[in-house]
Amino acid sequence: MQKYIAVVNPKMGEDEISSLISQDIAGALFEISHQKYALAAQLIRQVKDLSRKYHHPVSLIQDASGATDPLALELGIKAGADWVVVDTSEQVRLAKKFNKSVPLIWKGRALPKNLPIDAIMHKDLIDADARVGNSFIKHKVSPHVKQRIFDAISHLAHQANAQAVAVSDIQTARAMSAQRPAHKIIFAPKNSDHAPQAAIYWGVHPVFHRRNFHSVLKKGDRYVDATNEKHVTINTV
Repeated sequence: MQKYIAVVNPKMGEDEISSLISQDIAGALFEISHQKYALAAQLIRQVKDLSRKYHHPVSLIQDASGATDPLALELGIKAGADWVVVDTSEQVRLAKKFNKSVPLIWKGRALPKNLPIDAIMHKDLIDADARVGNSFIKHKVSPHVKQRIFDAISHLAHQANAQAVAVSDIQTARAMSAQRPAHKIIFAPKNSDHAPQAAIYWGVHPVFHRRNFHSVLKKGDRYVDATNEKHVTINTV
């Protein structure tokens, strides 16, 4: 399932942002205008608070492409942006300086070599993970050391006719997403602050708390609980 990302700005009120979240958006893309730092910080807090209120994790994506103000990039990252869109090697360097673990989306036709980029954003992408306006986002795919375990879990889900597989590790969710499975992927991290980052992965449904599994499933649905890979179980809602 491809995800939809909405564009938000500080002029939007709480009702408008609430309406977007209720429409099941996966992400919120924003820019920080020159020296309008307070308004940007307020927008970030508002999206995060409403996301929690409605139990619906939303990825906050800062579009820093074309920006020349390093303070704006720093503010967005330190205020809690889950992803950052960049288009120069200098922006990559600065972003990693402010937060080594922040995932980066490269805006351009081709991924650059030797840069820590996690995804690409462009108008012409096939089988993309998410869409924002006229552009698409597709995540990089690389072999995972636990691929055989993921394959076994997916096979179990198929054999059990399960509607979903629940995992607690974001790299596991990412690797499963890349396989484009028929079942849903529920991401229930140990740290709920990590839930929004996974919202823009194809087919991944993040939840803030494990007790929110039922918000993704319907009564009678069967799911494989692989949040503990050493103790995988099959359950019914």
